[in-house]
Amino acid sequence: MRILALKIYADTFYGYRDGVPRLLDICDELGIEASFFFGMGSEGGGSPLSKILRERREIVASAPGILRDAHRRGQDCGIYGWNPLEWQNRLDRIKDTTLESDIKRAIEYFSRRTGSRPRGFASPGCRVNYMSLRIQDDMRFKYCSDTFGFYPYLPQLSWKVFSTLQVPATLPPVEINLRKKNESSARELLAELSDSLPDGLSVLPMNAAVMNEHELYSPIREFLIRMQENGMKFMSLRNVAASVDPGTLSECEIVHVKAFGMPNEVAVQSVE
Repeated sequence: MRILALKIYADTFYGYRDGVPRLLDICDELGIEASFFFGMGSEGGGSPLSKILRERREIVASAPGILRDAHRRGQDCGIYGWNPLEWQNRLDRIKDTTLESDIKRAIEYFSRRTGSRPRGFASPGCRVNYMSLRIQDDMRFKYCSDTFGFYPYLPQLSWKVFSTLQVPATLPPVEINLRKKNESSARELLAELSDSLPDGLSVLPMNAAVMNEHELYSPIREFLIRMQENGMKFMSLRNVAASVDPGTLSECEIVHVKAFGMPNEVAVQSVE
């Protein structure tokens, strides 16, 4: 059986405000469940220029009803950090105490808006360090999706094995694959992807902002329809995590590499 889990993340104002509702509507239309990770705090990248230009628009706080709506519709909703672009660009320079308070603040904000505690967490830009993994353990998330890899596992970093299940992305991000593609070439590339997905679990990451691009909206929607018509089973990361037998989990080291043309090194599951 082929299983596809959509890992959707919103780290910008427009991706949250416009992209998330469009994806929610498609999920409702097709009757599929996905995993949505919401950047809390602001979208500013923490650079001196962004601070000068005051490019720090609030994400969820700009329209909390979108988060509540995703939760109300029964989608798997989790956290994509606090000030996600700052995490992505400056993780190793954020103080441990600040990182911990930011994650706690994101949990508290999410809980107040939805009435329930988030079960999942995804690290912005697939960037992690020892402290971020330790805090995730302390916060008792049911699962995290911080890395790229091959199958669910327990992460190891600096000789320590952490207890929070990692459900890694197994494919490059949609927005990377479709960068600078027009509607025709995007449709062709997604058709190739639909034919190449293997048996078992595939986890496809997608920035919600990609749905704001007119040339990409229809090809992505058609790709999901084609997958469903071809018998693909859609599954949220929440349900993937719930289906994992803890006794079968491998302990895998995390390494950081440049991949997929992303601006920073990303965390990857190392399999010997």
